[in-house]
Amino acid sequence: MRKLIVTADDYGMHASVDSAIEECLQAGALRATCLLANMSGQTSGAKLRARFPRASIGVHWNLTQGHPTSSHVSGLVAPDGRFSTLRELRWCWLTGGVSPAEIRTELRAQYERFCDMAGRPDFWNTHENFHVWPGLFDLVVRLGMELGIRAMRCHRRVTVPGWGSPTTHNLRRPLHWLKGQVIAGWSRRAEAGGTVMPDGLLDAPGFGPGNAEIERVVAAKCWRDDARIVEVAVHPATEVNLALFGRLTESRVREYDVYRDPELKGRLQERGIELANFEALHNGR
Repeated sequence: MRKLIVTADDYGMHASVDSAIEECLQAGALRATCLLANMSGQTSGAKLRARFPRASIGVHWNLTQGHPTSSHVSGLVAPDGRFSTLRELRWCWLTGGVSPAEIRTELRAQYERFCDMAGRPDFWNTHENFHVWPGLFDLVVRLGMELGIRAMRCHRRVTVPGWGSPTTHNLRRPLHWLKGQVIAGWSRRAEAGGTVMPDGLLDAPGFGPGNAEIERVVAAKCWRDDARIVEVAVHPATEVNLALFGRLTESRVREYDVYRDPELKGRLQERGIELANFEALHNGR
């Protein structure tokens, strides 16, 4: 059976996100979530561990929203004391305007806060995928290994388009495909260094925003044979919050409606899908 790890990002961002993720975890198809340690209340992580002991709970490292955890990272923040935007951070990183030492300091501080709230994280990923840039990818991977977090999100795409084949889709977007090949190479290097990750991350263009149409995606016949453990990233919320959610607005409510359905896990299992958490990466494929 193909294994799916359905992960909800952004726990701690807002009450509407937290309650949606908790409902989806309770329903059963969702088996993992990641926590924004710099935005979460001090008890939220402990509450998650207590209520959902079989769920994988990871640290969602964040450098682009909210306030920093460390007081020694002035190069990462705007004049109002909040993190700079993703675009600003990217420019500063690529032009040498941000210190790698400050990034490590902030990520360590968020890790320590996470551990205080919820114990050691089961995996890591980053908010808005800020680490998927030249040089920064390796920095964050090394830090994860130093902190004993071996599991991370994989950014090798498992492309399941709404029409046509993955090859046709990639031919129409050569730069998108090339970027994916570069990131896949980084991922292989991380695995060679001891990091573990799923075989890929679901990319389902043509199925609407987000991953709400997961049953249609699963029914498609163009999955790669070597993609046996695939992560599906979702961002559920009970309501729209334009100030916080950016482009992920309508898709959040749609995903919430889909993944809170307690019958979803049974329907996916009938299609040959085994729902898993990040423990599947350590237990062999």
